[in-house]
Amino acid sequence: MIREFKSADLDKVMEIWLQGNEQAHNFIDSNFFKQNFDIVEMLIPMSTVYVQDLDGVKGFVGITENYISGLFVEQGYRRQGTGKALVNKAKQRYNELFVHVYKKNTDAVNFFLSQNFEIVSESINEESNESELLLRCDIEHNVKIGKCAL
Repeated sequence: MIREFKSADLDKVMEIWLQGNEQAHNFIDSNFFKQNFDIVEMLIPMSTVYVQDLDGVKGFVGITENYISGLFVEQGYRRQGTGKALVNKAKQRYNELFVHVYKKNTDAVNFFLSQNFEIVSESINEESNESELLLRCDIEHNVKIGKCAL
């Protein structure tokens, strides 16, 4: 079940965030993420966050305005539709979404491309000095009205 983030979820969300970053970004020194842990922990409650709760938090998406600031899924729940479900939740709220993904994180790049995101630009992340891609997805919201609706 996807639901809104609760403050009680913070420890698990941060655990998934740190492990996910270390696993997906082995080209970046893990100390980079550890050094940013406290800042991210402070920012999470300020963002719109949805969690996938399957007898506990297994993944989350953080959104700031129409920007996906983070999408992380616990390792044992990847490639099972959790990330797609979280992105679809974000798509319900916005007409356009953006996300930055490290170019070397090919799994994430391919995932977002499979979710109808398109590469907009490439730049160097100033903090990590790694190449990252900006991806955008335009979302068309079609309202379907049933036979009995007026």
